[in-house]
Amino acid sequence: MQPASFVLKNLFEKETTCADPVLFIISPGSDPSAELQQYAEQIVGRAGYHELAMGGGQSEIAIDTLKQAAMKGEWVCLKNLHLVTPWLSVLEKEFKMLKPDPKFRLWLTSEPHVKFPSILLQTSLKITYETPPGVRNNLSRTFNYVVPTGTKHSNPAQTQILFILSWYHALLQERRTYIPQGWVKFYEFSYGDLMAGEKILSGLITEMKGGAIPW
Repeated sequence: MQPASFVLKNLFEKETTCADPVLFIISPGSDPSAELQQYAEQIVGRAGYHELAMGGGQSEIAIDTLKQAAMKGEWVCLKNLHLVTPWLSVLEKEFKMLKPDPKFRLWLTSEPHVKFPSILLQTSLKITYETPPGVRNNLSRTFNYVVPTGTKHSNPAQTQILFILSWYHALLQERRTYIPQGWVKFYEFSYGDLMAGEKILSGLITEMKGGAIPW
């Protein structure tokens, strides 16, 4: 099977509305917040994106942020809801009372939890967020971010290096399947690591100024 690559742009434009929370069901080591923040900056700007990690007395702040963002048409991301399952009924009631701006979006992340409220599950658009199985699927998803459809790099060396970085990142993520053989610790190798690598390599390409690539 070849499942379609997960693309936030398609999710936002074609499948979500201001009245439907988007719930990412995550596994340990997988976190969509880096991708979400990067995309949110393009749509609502950095000041219009609010991210809160739940579980540390953030409940009242989360509700206040939710109300303000709904009124202004901004985005809110509430992370790690599996840590505050007793509070989720409050979140659900407050969300139903909102009259949000059409641009408003509520994004939620949670690991699977037996006490997660069924009503909130039913009203949310549920997305399973995990590393795509197989190197090919992983690369397809990565290319949507490092080389979006319709864009071209004027520097062939940069295109080559981005491909190698993407391939290496896919191999690292696929390699985690075989732990503990070879590795004794489960490293994340997440989207944030990929973007950090891309930033470093872009800096090296700029410094080269057309010179030979220091492989």
